[in-house]
Amino acid sequence: MKEQSQQLGFLSLVSIAAAGAIAGVFSSIGLATEQTGRSAWIAYLLAAFIGGFLRVIPVLIFSSMFRYKGGNYTMAAMTMGPLAGGIYALWWLPMFLSRGSSASALGQYLHSVFPGLSTQWTSAVLITVVFVINLFGVRAMAKLQQPLTAVTAGALLVFILFGLTKLQPGALAVSSPEYYSNGGLGVLLAVTLVIQPMSAPGLLCGFSWEAKNPRRSIPLAILAGSGLVALLFAGVSFVAANTLPVGEMAGKPMTYAAQSILPGGLFPVFLLLGPVLALCSSLNASMSTISAPVLGAIRNGWLPQGLGKNNRYGSPWIIYTAMWLICVVPLLLGVSLKTFVAYTVMTQRISGLLLLVVAFHLPGRFPKQWEASPWHLPRPVYYLLLVLSGLTEVGTLIASVAATSIPVFVGNLVLVGLLAAYAVYRDKTGKTQVEIRAEDFRGQPVM
Repeated sequence: MKEQSQQLGFLSLVSIAAAGAIAGVFSSIGLATEQTGRSAWIAYLLAAFIGGFLRVIPVLIFSSMFRYKGGNYTMAAMTMGPLAGGIYALWWLPMFLSRGSSASALGQYLHSVFPGLSTQWTSAVLITVVFVINLFGVRAMAKLQQPLTAVTAGALLVFILFGLTKLQPGALAVSSPEYYSNGGLGVLLAVTLVIQPMSAPGLLCGFSWEAKNPRRSIPLAILAGSGLVALLFAGVSFVAANTLPVGEMAGKPMTYAAQSILPGGLFPVFLLLGPVLALCSSLNASMSTISAPVLGAIRNGWLPQGLGKNNRYGSPWIIYTAMWLICVVPLLLGVSLKTFVAYTVMTQRISGLLLLVVAFHLPGRFPKQWEASPWHLPRPVYYLLLVLSGLTEVGTLIASVAATSIPVFVGNLVLVGLLAAYAVYRDKTGKTQVEIRAEDFRGQPVM
């Protein structure tokens, strides 16, 4: 097995951090506008602060304390013990389903430009290309990621610039009650809709072992990626909500606004360089970021170790193949993944709450590393920020539950319980062999 160690530079890390979040802009703007009208951009900025800063504080600080392999699984296992790590990783498993919903949108965008193309097959081909590139290792993935993210960001900037020339009167009347079509509650509901994509840069911690100078570059890249996405999200949502009547844009995809804002010949180019490349970019980066905690758990026996086998390029080809199949098979069979993806919501929120509990223990568990971290905060400030982050997690969980049908809610509870029970079973039967790969600021192994 080829070791993938310290290959990724800062620009590669920023592009990976931004990729997962940028894709979310194309699916959430219409819904956010429906909830809060012209003030959708304010909701995006709030979501950027909550998701891109508050929720990633534990990751920022832990990544500045250690170089480690296994993403958030390792953070939980090192801080609160192996069982906490195992439960977190198993709760993370349903996230694999979320890639299927992103994949299904690829063909829909291409079909709108080239009606003769098959929606299913074009999606399947693009997903397969991304899958094959990832099989050649993290360096190949990163080489693709930088131009994908740069071109997508450029396409969004073009959309913003054209939109700024077509703003309606009152676009900047932020003090007007009419600016908030559903009042303060509408803004909060919009925040809950868009907060999840804004949390995606925090998954960059899965590359700590592969990054150059990770204790410095990972936290900075997370913040830089979050900042880039926040500016793009705010600009795009401001333009989309203030160039068309709110009633027209409400509930519509971003491409609806793009069609009226961009000149006719530029619109199909935007579709290809914006939504299509953004989704490809997200799928490319997420193969590694989403699989990191699961691979850490596999290495330690929480799942059968054979699932974590690497190929000659250091890529976990079995896990990647599973993600590829989850994307491609439902597409070709015409099966909708919406119901399945609903089962990722509760496990994401509950695993987020578990990470916050882990974060409360960091200063006491690793006092020397805590003090050596340039990102550590005065403890009262740190704990206050964690409480605020916890409130947002609980609020998002409540909003998700309120929007979920009773059968799906019960199914989520059963899934969470079964995954935790399986972790306990693996622990009790001695099938786990915990071996954490982590180094502190002195380069010394921690466990």
